[in-house]
Amino acid sequence: MNAAHATGILERILARTAAEVAERRTHRSLGMLEAASSSAPPPRAFVGAMRAMMRRGRSAVIAEIKRASPSKGVLRAAFHPAELAASYQRGGAACLSVLTDTNFFQGSEAHLRAARGAYQLPMLHKTFTINPYQIFKTQTINTNTILLTKTTTKHTQ
Repeated sequence: MNAAHATGILERILARTAAEVAERRTHRSLGMLEAASSSAPPPRAFVGAMRAMMRRGRSAVIAEIKRASPSKGVLRAAFHPAELAASYQRGGAACLSVLTDTNFFQGSEAHLRAARGAYQLPMLHKTFTINPYQIFKTQTINTNTILLTKTTTKHTQ
């Protein structure tokens, strides 16, 4: 994939993410999310898990659960997030990353919840985070870490 094509996909993803956040805010306000996040269970120690692996002389692998990509399409037809999470944990992963973007990666928060039920280590909610609203949303679905996306201000309103 060339750089111009990748930039075009990223711009479409960011625009779609901004529209999704705006839609979600009409159903659940930022204040409601903040209140819900304050009662969320404490997060699992993401950095601590990685450091613990390195202290034992092992690689601190963040294993990823991703069904598809915009450039490659479906990566795994038989897609079972809980089974993948359990397999990654047995294989020694320090942490887990679950891609939840629906439109471009065929992910969902349901994948994250399924993986969380089968995986006892810290999790990264991998989505295109462009708005503080999403940070509180991540806390309400009991994940530990987010991936911040550098973007222009037009997508963060």
